Amino acid sequence: MKQLLFLFFLVTGSVSAQDFSLIEEKVNNYPQFKKVARLTQQIAKDFNTEEQQVQAAFYWLAYNIQYDLHAYYHPTQKRIYFSYRNEQEKLEKQQAIKDSIVNQTLTTRKAICEGYAQTFAKICSMLQIENEVIRGHIRNSSRDIGNAKPNANHAWNAVKLHGKWIYIDATWAAGVVNNNRWHSLFNAYYYNIPKEKYFKTHFPEEKRWQLRVGRTNKVEFYSQPIYNAPFLQSDLVLISPKKGILNGNKTIEIRIKNLKPSQKVTLGYSGYRYAVKPDKLVTHNHSTIITSTPRKNSNRLFLIIDKEVMLEFLIR
Repeated sequence: MKQLLFLFFLVTGSVSAQDFSLIEEKVNNYPQFKKVARLTQQIAKDFNTEEQQVQAAFYWLAYNIQYDLHAYYHPTQKRIYFSYRNEQEKLEKQQAIKDSIVNQTLTTRKAICEGYAQTFAKICSMLQIENEVIRGHIRNSSRDIGNAKPNANHAWNAVKLHGKWIYIDATWAAGVVNNNRWHSLFNAYYYNIPKEKYFKTHFPEEKRWQLRVGRTNKVEFYSQPIYNAPFLQSDLVLISPKKGILNGNKTIEIRIKNLKPSQKVTLGYSGYRYAVKPDKLVTHNHSTIITSTPRKNSNRLFLIIDKEVMLEFLIR
């Protein structure tokens, strides 16, 4: 989940990395499905290709299921124990637990990440499309920089299309949290997350799912700045700093590639109501150096471009 806390942040319309116009036209007219079998049948009827079916499942979940903030802020530690006589019975009981999560998601129209991921996986499996639920790590805010969690804190999906795995996060595609309130805001970026940007937001627990994308480790993942969706959807590139913790006793320099002259840059400091202009903004050969003096007693920095929070850093 992404929680945006500043008054100067403005929520804008969704930006689509994929063209979902055909999907939206049909899926927006679907009734209030409460049974996964009926939803899957409708998708199979309306869309012929596996790719369109996967897009439809992704879009339907992101568009129709609200993130359950109460469950997120008040998690209950619930362990489920069961006995089994053989491997087949074990798998059947595990599937029954997953099916219960799917049923609850469709009945309540609310879920945390497990509900989104299990429902998407169930639809794909019923459509006979190869898929897996991935568990791993995400970071919700700059407070998570350098603070590696011992256990996985998120679930998303991998699905195989045209012989290749793509990565999908319907939870993050569904909307944002602003001032502790949920706002539905479909974001197609999280369908087929670009592999070159994958580790900026997601880090799988299992080694095989790491190596299918590239090479990094949990420490490196948590040490990065926070890359927000508007930055990832743009052609902007962070040249430096690559670490998310900045020295508060020195002038801060952020180097960005491909910043346009028309784009307005400001910086937000925690503890201060309004964003400020950079001390200097120098561009040379498509590379822009943004310079700012750290504000007193502020421990978080937000790079804002055209009124959208792009990057987040800690200041120490």
